[in-house]
Order: sequence, then structure tokens, then C-alpha cells
Amino acid sequence: EHDEAVAMADVEAYLAKHGVTPMLNGIVNDLVREQPDDPISFLINGLLAEAAKAGQEPVLLQRLVELKKTLLADQAEAVAVQAEKAKLAAEVDRLSYRVKHLLKTMDEMESGSSTTPASKQAGTGVGSDASPAVVGVPLGHTDFSWAGGVKLAASAGGGSSAGGGADGAGDPLAKEAFSQRLSVVKIFKAGKAGVGREVGVAGWMRTVRLQKDLAFVALNDGSCMSSLQLVVDRAKIGDGWRQLKELGGTGAAITATGELVASPGGQQEVELRVSTLSVVGATDEYFPLAKKAHTLEHLRSLTHLRPRTNTIGAVMRIRNALSFATHSFFQSHGFMYVNTPLITGSDCEGAGEMFRVTTLDLDKPPRTPTGQVNYAEDFFGQPSFLTVSGQLNAEHYATAFGSVYTFGPTFRAEDSNTTRHLAEFWMIEPEIAFADLNDDMNCAEAFLQHCLRHVLSQCREDLTFLQEHYDKQLIATLEHVSGSPFERITYTKAVEVCAAAKGPKEGSVWEYPPVWGKELQTEHERYLAETVFKKPVIVYNYPKECKAFYMRVNEGQTKEDGPETVAAMDVLFPRLGEMVGGSQREERLDVLQARMVELGLGLEGYEAYLDLRRYGTQKHAGFGVGFERLVTYATGMANIRDVIPFPRAPGLMQN
Repeated sequence: EHDEAVAMADVEAYLAKHGVTPMLNGIVNDLVREQPDDPISFLINGLLAEAAKAGQEPVLLQRLVELKKTLLADQAEAVAVQAEKAKLAAEVDRLSYRVKHLLKTMDEMESGSSTTPASKQAGTGVGSDASPAVVGVPLGHTDFSWAGGVKLAASAGGGSSAGGGADGAGDPLAKEAFSQRLSVVKIFKAGKAGVGREVGVAGWMRTVRLQKDLAFVALNDGSCMSSLQLVVDRAKIGDGWRQLKELGGTGAAITATGELVASPGGQQEVELRVSTLSVVGATDEYFPLAKKAHTLEHLRSLTHLRPRTNTIGAVMRIRNALSFATHSFFQSHGFMYVNTPLITGSDCEGAGEMFRVTTLDLDKPPRTPTGQVNYAEDFFGQPSFLTVSGQLNAEHYATAFGSVYTFGPTFRAEDSNTTRHLAEFWMIEPEIAFADLNDDMNCAEAFLQHCLRHVLSQCREDLTFLQEHYDKQLIATLEHVSGSPFERITYTKAVEVCAAAKGPKEGSVWEYPPVWGKELQTEHERYLAETVFKKPVIVYNYPKECKAFYMRVNEGQTKEDGPETVAAMDVLFPRLGEMVGGSQREERLDVLQARMVELGLGLEGYEAYLDLRRYGTQKHAGFGVGFERLVTYATGMANIRDVIPFPRAPGLMQN
């Protein structure tokens, strides 16, 4: 205890000698009085000020400098570790890509040039021609069909993919099919594995920087968002330099050959050291899409050039991926692709907003004795229109093949000049025989999630660009929707939920108050999907007054599923509203005819549709997806006119 007392006395003497205690008390009092946001910096500044008064500032600063050096060294080490991590990740991607191609090549060799892996062949030997094994129901029924699913082994006789068995199969830097060029996306996927390879590329110049003896060209061929940098040495390309200087410029088409070399910059792994270059398509001095920001509205007036922009390029690559996903989903689930007619004599939706097709002289049309236009003298001998849906025709084939789908253009003469409407648009319309409304909902949910997962896996670069410029939550939204089970709620419950709220947002009221018997408006749909459930919602069992004549009348005993409702469903998405509309179709002839009469539809023109109920009727279901709405959602674009190559709308016909 004596020693501790002596030690404490020494400490107190030391503190008193240097005035440490009053100094620290003064700094702390100032801290309490000022209450700065950064107290640590405040204390350090106070100590620096006291050090300056005591003549000890150089010592403290020296220690701070040493501390700074230590921190900078740690930071540099962290950056190096991060760079090494990125390098290893890139190496993993490169090796994974090569392994993928190697496995593909091995499968093709093992299966006799078929693209189906030997382990999945129907036969037991290489090149076996054994018939595929069928388990369950006849071909055409699916996992979503009431009759059960079909499981098929892949046939060894299946057609090979494009380029299968051609020279360069399995080579990540193989030339494009039916062309002598190599795509930019293949070069970037190969990465540094391609260094040292002689390749030929072709595309359009995004930018060019001409120096005295060197030029740097950004070449884009549309295969991906990024452009490949070409390094052009004046002394090595002969007349190519003159062509580049006199004919080149933004928008010019060029071809080039050279060696892939590691890029010293951080933008991309490789660049092309050019040995030959030709300007095959010069551009005028004034290029409409010069390197500057262009509004999407302006780009709509340049539909022939806007595909070369980053935005429309990204959107169209995603649109292509969604098209592929559509066909792959339905084909892999046993659906047959059916091409339904564009010219029709019937109105599927019963809305009457259809484009008329005629070859009659509009100035002097032939007349009937009563003064009406005599369509008997028209090309088809009757009134004809552009179709609003392929559904009615698809049902014909579903009653023969079990499960079918259409994917084609449809038309609506609705005078709506909004960001959500087009006069010409594409529809995806599956029809499933021996299926009910629940099967229909299952199929729609599985299809939409498949499409979004495909885009997330195949279009990451394009999604990242669109997220940066248009929708900051795009990727997170797509991941959430593609991975979350959809909510399901009856129309009656949906109206009750909406009616319980004063409006779609705090402090607002409904523009259209929710009332049973009325169609749900976009504000109701988005409220359900965005605010209540925060994910896609399937609303089903709508009042029959809201829906088309072909939807099956329910037979339940309650308000939710009684005869005043039909077995219809809509899939509602956050940020969008209705994505899908579908139903179980009315298979009872007498009920269908009564509904048509009730809605004022004549039976003429629907004879074939009614016949399906006379000869082998069965319960069946289907739905329709507005393809442009799906593309709009997957890209985060706000205007539907920016997700179709050539938009058609009231007053808009840009070739």
C-alpha cells in the first residue's frame, strides 16, 4: 500500500508539473459546451493547440505522420488484396467458361454431334436412335395440366444448335456462325485466355481518338454493352490510316484484324492491336447520334439508329433474352408453338377496338340495297380485322395437342396516347387442355419467374447499366420477384382490403373508390402489390361483368365464388399493375351461348369456337402476357414505346 501511495504521488506530481489535468479538463469542458458532430477530431485539435502552446507540436505531428504512414500502408495492402481477389475471380470466370465449352464439346462428341448430353440420351449407346421414354400422360400435357405431367427423355435425334459440329466447336474464340468476324462479347468472355490470338472483328465506331501516329477506336458490334478498344499504329496499317482519317468517325462501319493483347488500362482485360483496318461504310460529318445525351423522346424519332445507343441496345438484348426464355420455358414443359392468324373475323375481347382490313375503295365502297357497305364484295367476303388476341385460335389446337402457346403480334385500335399503351404489341398466350384455374395460376407464376431469372443470369451488364441510369432498385426488384412465391387473393377480398384504406398512400384518396362489381384500377392493383403484399399478387374470381364472354362461370355458393363471378385471374406486379390476364375457359356449350347473348355478341363468326364444345369438350385454361409489359418491367423503362423496336401508337408511325 505504501508503494502504491508513492506511485500515485509521483503520477500526481508529474501531472501537476506539466499541467495535464487542467489542460484535459479544459478540453473536455469545451467539448461538452460545443457538442461537435465529430468529438474525436475536436479532442485531437484541442491537443494540437495545447501542444503548440507547450512547444511540443513537432513531436506530436511526427507521431501523427508516422501513424498516417502506417494507415496508408495498410490501405495499400488492402487495395492489393482486393485487386488479387478480383484477379482470382476473373480467373475463375475464365476457367468456368472454358470448362463449360469443354463439357459441351465432350457431350457433342459422345452423343454423335447432338447437343444433348449422353447422360440424358434416351438410348443406351452412342448415337442410339431409341425412341424417347414417355411416363404418365400422352405428349402435350404438362406439369400444369389437370391430367398430370409428362416426362420425356431427350431424343438422340434432336437437332443440333447453330454451329454444332462446325469448325471451331468448343473454341471460345470461334468465329460467328455464317460470318468471318468474331463478336466482341466472345472476346470479353474469353478475357486474357485470348491474349496472343489473331482475330477479325467488325462493327461500328462509337468513338475515335486520332493522334499523330496512333489512333484509339471504340468498336461496338451490338453483342454486348461494352466496346472493344482498337489500338491503331499508323506505320502498320498502310492505307487503313487514310481511310480512318478521311472516312472514319462516329457511326462508321469498319472491319479490322489484329492480335489480342493485355490492356494496360483497367476498363477491360484485352484490346486489339490492329494489323489491318478498312472503313467499309463511311459516315457523314454530322451523325445524328453524336456522343452526347439524347432524350428517349428524341430517340423515338430515330428508330433506325436508336438501336446503336447504349440504352436501346441494352433493352433489346434483354428483350431477346426474354423471347428465348419464353420459348425455352414452354418447349421444355411440353407445349407446342402455334402460329395463329393476324387477320380475323371475330373479336376475342368483345371490346370492338379493332383495325379493319379491307381492299375496298374507301372513296366509293360498294353498297347493299339498304345503303350499308357491302363487305361481301371485300377480299375475304366479310368484315375482317387485325386480331387483338390469338387465344380463340390457340384453343382449337389445345383441344388436339393438349398444351400449346402462341407468341406473336396483336393489334388494338384504342386511342390511348399513354406510356402504357401501344397499337401494335406482342402477346404470349398459352392454352392448356384438361386444366383448371389453379393450374393456370401455377403456370403463369412459374413462367414469369423463369423469364426474370433468365434475364438476371444472362443480361447482368445490361441490367447494371439500366439500373445506374433508370431504376436504382432494378436488380434487387427482379431478384425479389423471381424468388418470392406470389400471393393469391380473391377479387372480393382484394376489394375489401382496398376499401379499408382511404387511398393508395398516406394522406391521399382513391381516384376510383373500390366497389365490388367494378374492374380494379391501376391504383388498386399497385396498392395491393406494392403496399399490402410487397410482391406479385394473383387476384382471382372476378365479377362476370368485368370479364370476357369465354371465361367460365363459377358454381360456388358464396359471393367470392358464386355464379356472379367467373374463374378469371390477373397477376399484378409492383410498380406496374396488371402483368397477366387469364382464366379457365367456359367449356359448357349452353352456358357459353347464354353469356354471348347476354353480352350482345352474335353467334355468327364463332361457329368453330362453339363446335369445340360440341365435340370432345373438356375443362381448359390459359392466359395472356403482354410481352412489352414484361420487357418494361425487366428493364426498368418508364415508357412502353422504348421497349419495342418500332412503336406504333396514335399519330406515331416511324419506320
